[in-house]
Amino acid sequence: MRIGLVVEGSHVYHSRTRADLLEHLWGYEIPRAVGCPRPAKVFGISKGSIAAMRLTQTNLRRTTAIAEPLDQVLERYRRIHDIECFVIAWDLVPPWDKQAPVCRWNETLGLYEGLSLSSFLDRPFRDFAANRFREMRQRVRPSVRSGPPQIEAGGVLAVCMEPLFESIFMDERAMRRSLGIVGKRTRGWPSGWEKDNVRAVEVIEAAVDAARGSVPLPPVFRRIRQGYETLKTEWGIHFMQSRAFDRALTINAVGKRLAEIRPAPR
Repeated sequence: MRIGLVVEGSHVYHSRTRADLLEHLWGYEIPRAVGCPRPAKVFGISKGSIAAMRLTQTNLRRTTAIAEPLDQVLERYRRIHDIECFVIAWDLVPPWDKQAPVCRWNETLGLYEGLSLSSFLDRPFRDFAANRFREMRQRVRPSVRSGPPQIEAGGVLAVCMEPLFESIFMDERAMRRSLGIVGKRTRGWPSGWEKDNVRAVEVIEAAVDAARGSVPLPPVFRRIRQGYETLKTEWGIHFMQSRAFDRALTINAVGKRLAEIRPAPR
């Protein structure tokens, strides 16, 4: 089964090897940590693509930014890369408004409704989305479901990261281990390590900057010379390769949802 993993983020490339770092982070490091199947291909998207889809029943907050609707993006990827199933992972909190009122359930409904109404997406994917949208709307409660999602041809599985991807790194002790500063007093070390902090990027950025001032300089800073905000994917790979966040990821809601993904029985 050729799985296409569609994640909110940009493709960036290693300055020397030209390796696709987004592909490495999401196609190898994260699947290794959570034990989910590795995708055949990783694709980066903007959250604006989800907000740009046509909806009739789900009330989603829109953006004025111009983005290609997700259904058109998926169909192009399907044709070019022969993708049989998509897994879509995106941040709940929009980058253009950190204080926006958001709801993971509503976002997921909007994703499936938008795909089901598409005039571009291949029929099996539209049918899957329509069935999923209908099933979700009929639930007594959002948490009541028949079972975990399964990978199948024409399937589209949603992983809404609440509140955002960086939540998996909001473990202060793990962060210190990954940066090589365990037991060191670190000037400027940030507070705000709550898992639901919508300002997680700022906390992680501050932690990296503070660790850079440690004496002696931790080895990672000889390899990654800029801050988290500038080199998010490189830092993400480092955090995952340090293995400091493996346990944090397995108990995080994002990691749990990814770990549930399994091929459907034949």
